[in-house]
Amino acid sequence: MAAPTPASALSIDRLTLSLPGLSPAQGREVAGLVAAGLAAAGTLPQSGMIPRLSVTLRAGEQATPESLARRIVAETLQALARTP
Repeated sequence: MAAPTPASALSIDRLTLSLPGLSPAQGREVAGLVAAGLAAAGTLPQSGMIPRLSVTLRAGEQATPESLARRIVAETLQALARTP
């Protein structure tokens, strides 16, 4: 069993995104932007093992990879803050 991660660090074993309507290249771009956004988040609201965390959001027709990534990062951080 891995030791808990300090609150200032985040380790993600697997990141799965379902992005209907985006090309594979756009999906890779969003995934990279999400990873960078989480890495840049600074102090995270939670530490320890979280087996699964899921966030769902609706994207408008005008959504760009950048705006989607920002929203995914924000929703993920909020979900982490709510996780016991």
